[in-house]
Amino acid sequence: MEYIICCLNIKESYARITNHFKGHPYIGFEEFIDDIDEVKNKSLYKKWQLAVIDKKLPWFGEAVKFFKKNKIDIIYFDDDYSEVISTIGKMVPEPAEDDNDSKEENIEEDLNIASKVRYIEKPTTKVVEKKVYTSLEKKLIIVSGLSRCAGSTTVTLNLAKYLSNLGILSSVIEPPIGSPAIFNWMGIDDRLDGNGKDSGSEFYSYPHEISSGNRIRRKAEYVFEGISWIVSDDRKENIKEWDYDKMLKLIYASGTTPITLIDIGDNIFHESVKPLLSVVDIVFVVIDPFPTSCKIAGGKLSELLKLNGEGYPINFIINKWNSGIDRKEFLSFLGVKPLAFIPAIDLALLYKANCQYEIALSSSEVSDVLQGPLKSISTLFIPEEFSCGFYKGKKSKKRVFSGIIKKFAKV
Repeated sequence: MEYIICCLNIKESYARITNHFKGHPYIGFEEFIDDIDEVKNKSLYKKWQLAVIDKKLPWFGEAVKFFKKNKIDIIYFDDDYSEVISTIGKMVPEPAEDDNDSKEENIEEDLNIASKVRYIEKPTTKVVEKKVYTSLEKKLIIVSGLSRCAGSTTVTLNLAKYLSNLGILSSVIEPPIGSPAIFNWMGIDDRLDGNGKDSGSEFYSYPHEISSGNRIRRKAEYVFEGISWIVSDDRKENIKEWDYDKMLKLIYASGTTPITLIDIGDNIFHESVKPLLSVVDIVFVVIDPFPTSCKIAGGKLSELLKLNGEGYPINFIINKWNSGIDRKEFLSFLGVKPLAFIPAIDLALLYKANCQYEIALSSSEVSDVLQGPLKSISTLFIPEEFSCGFYKGKKSKKRVFSGIIKKFAKV
């Protein structure tokens, strides 16, 4: 692995460069350092192959002298992110893989209509303890749609359910921009009424409290399905103004789960969202391959590709994939290799799940179709071994990892 140290003037620059190489296991970055003495101290027990140095750095000259003395190659940064990223890519090429280890998948593997592995579990009559993974690295993840109704909410909910089935706690955040839908989608009002409780006092609407300038209560989120729901209460008055400061308060409001999924619909360039792109760990852009939608969103796609080239952690997911689209022609238009293809799902299954206030992945028919794509998506932010035991319905194949599992509750 090639280790790179970045001596940059601001942390945002560090995030934009390093985020571009997330998912590249052959490249490692030193943590952000803003002091030459710290660089010298760490050099006593660490070895770097490359150094990225900001020309605006107050100690630029001293840094250049130090790295040259230690025969460490230097890449100079002068506000051109794409140039630095391109240079790193050229100086640290991806190692060749054997054919047997290649991760390239064809479309049949992407669709993964049926699981090739069958798990047979021994019956048990004993009550077991519910366990959740708690020592995962925290990740902030934006899920956006390239166009309206591309499926950002569907992807968010199914991804959260997939993680829950693996025993991984996640938070679903929906800021009050565009047309928030999750409160009604998941039937939260009816769930509270069904519990025989006063629904008006049971649900804590973080967005409304933040919008009103109130002091935020910690650990007040509503939890079910193994998911923490931080969404707007649709029974309250619509929130008309939402800015970046409020957004930051919302995404850091809880912090009780390792994975946070932020569904922003098609509002990726909203004033409260765009500055967030350099702060979060991953951005998923969901694309509906309907030709007209893609053509209308062509300008937006171009801007996203430009940001991706500048180091923003943007990844593309194709939703509603079907045989009516020519794959080669579509990918040529798109200009990127998508992270995953999510096949079109029978609308009857989606409507049935929505009528029952359930996430579609709860259905065995849907889980068979989505297992492969969701695994491909999740490997960007959780270790691959965690997804070895994918759950079908209420059955599961769990793997226990020493030191990272905590007894959460008894069932």
